[in-house]
Amino acid sequence: MADIVRKFGEFVDAQIPAHPDAARRLLLAAYYAKRVQLQKFPSGELWPARNDMAVTSMNAVIHPLAHPEQTGLVSIFTPCELLQTFGIYPMLAEAMACYITGADAERGFIDFACEEGIPETFCSYHKVLLGAVLSNVIRKPRFVLNTSLACDANNLTFRTAAEHYGIPHFYLDVPWECSEEAVAYTAEQLRTFASFLEEDQGKPLNMPELQRRIAIGGRTMKKLAACQVLKRDKYLSNDLTDELYEVFANHVLLGTPEVERFADQLLQDLRDAKPSRGIRLLWMHTIPFYQEPLRELMNFSNRCQIVACDMNFDEYCQADPEKPFESMARRLVYDSFNGPSERRIRRSLAMCRKLQVDGVVYFCHWGCKQTAAASQNAKGVLEENGYPTLILDGDGCDAGNSSNGQIATRMQAFIEMLEDRKQAQKR
Repeated sequence: MADIVRKFGEFVDAQIPAHPDAARRLLLAAYYAKRVQLQKFPSGELWPARNDMAVTSMNAVIHPLAHPEQTGLVSIFTPCELLQTFGIYPMLAEAMACYITGADAERGFIDFACEEGIPETFCSYHKVLLGAVLSNVIRKPRFVLNTSLACDANNLTFRTAAEHYGIPHFYLDVPWECSEEAVAYTAEQLRTFASFLEEDQGKPLNMPELQRRIAIGGRTMKKLAACQVLKRDKYLSNDLTDELYEVFANHVLLGTPEVERFADQLLQDLRDAKPSRGIRLLWMHTIPFYQEPLRELMNFSNRCQIVACDMNFDEYCQADPEKPFESMARRLVYDSFNGPSERRIRRSLAMCRKLQVDGVVYFCHWGCKQTAAASQNAKGVLEENGYPTLILDGDGCDAGNSSNGQIATRMQAFIEMLEDRKQAQKR
């Protein structure tokens, strides 16, 4: 199967420079086929909630790729209830890059981006995305909307995409300080964006529908927060992609009925789950889901598992449907990825305690300057509080830019150390 996927990726890559429409059709055909597989032949090892979220996530990639005329290109932390209210599909930039990597086609897009002047040292997620944009494999969306949270690459990537397509670009500038003044400032920017959508779509904002979306999102956040509490003494039958699917649930799809159903099912699955066993890890930053040594070590493993990823508990805010703009803004302002890295570290430490993990893997993704700069600070704080931390260098998106051997050796050694430590604590 791996050889088939590799050959498919090579075939897609060959179409990029001269036949971008053919490359897009090939990717869509593969994603449609994968969706049928997920629907008709769900994994018997995954919980029902995880299987359902795999389908929902696939739809979140297919729809914007197939219908660019009703799509907005967004960054990971962008609140999308406004888009949902107007029936606009959010194309999550980082997720699109992940799914291209899943089709083993990232190399051609990275090469195309670099030939167009994007630096080799740039974040691989953004190189893949920009390769797809600049080659026109991704057709022109209606607009670009991104936030200032977490990633400096956002500023170049989304501006470049907007300029390439000649479309409007909205930048949500989120203040670092956690205050109601910052919430009000951010909410006003969202109102300005809502006015643009009214003009662009030729109809007024349906305020009751927006409030309904905010209410759904608020209920969903409470349920997902409850799931984190239940995880503390449960065994999770999962694989490396599960936490990445939840990035959709906690961010751009928050406010949809599908994600609330996922949260309901996940609560039930956790209540029915078997007691915890093996090594429990908290993962910080993105996950290199494609790397075979990690898959062999962690997929459906009794020995060790990822209990949670810090990209999926960045904030669970109180939502007020009567104040929809302030509710969306509050999520951004109080997000642990907004502002100094100390917020993210404190949040992860709190979750280590809540989830009763044995150790932490801090993944330094290639090109992510913020992650690399904060890694030693995170390691120091976490280990001072009793949580051994492995700083693991690699690439979450470019399979050709990461060493399987090094990843396997370091992860195996870390797990063995945690196992020895856990045995010693029992004596």
